[in-house]
Amino acid sequence: MSKAYKVTKHTVMFDKDHPKTVYSVQPVSYGLLTTEDVANQIAAESSATPGDVKNVLDRYAYYVKENLKKGYNIQLLGFGNLSIRFITSGTVKTEAEATAKLIVGLVPTFNPSFKLINKKRIYDLLPDKITLVKYNGTVSADNTVPEDSSSEVTNPGTSEGGGDDLGQ
Repeated sequence: MSKAYKVTKHTVMFDKDHPKTVYSVQPVSYGLLTTEDVANQIAAESSATPGDVKNVLDRYAYYVKENLKKGYNIQLLGFGNLSIRFITSGTVKTEAEATAKLIVGLVPTFNPSFKLINKKRIYDLLPDKITLVKYNGTVSADNTVPEDSSSEVTNPGTSEGGGDDLGQ
């Protein structure tokens, strides 16, 4: 698996007379896959039709929302956990003042599942190895980026061992 990145230029103003130019890297996405796209991919590898798969995914999304509404946290197999987090207006000095009036909003929260191996988090959603490829502005029909600069990263603690710790 590969993940494309692009180099970005930033001007940092430590003081207004001496701006400093620095460079960083950011991930590049090849696009957005819809539920329909994923349903078609699953259907191509099963006896279910794309419509059948989409119906199951739609029902799954419905029941995830319904059970969050009922107060449950949801474990999404192989992905992580969904829950609801409060946005509050701040803190108060006494327990009696701590009421629902402090809650100004609700936000869904996702915590990816992981294993601890050698005191490092190994996230279930990430493959053991990812080849990082510099993005040059083009993507071929098979969603590959021409490799002009790449490095391979191995999640630490896996059977392959070593590498940069991108999973923490």
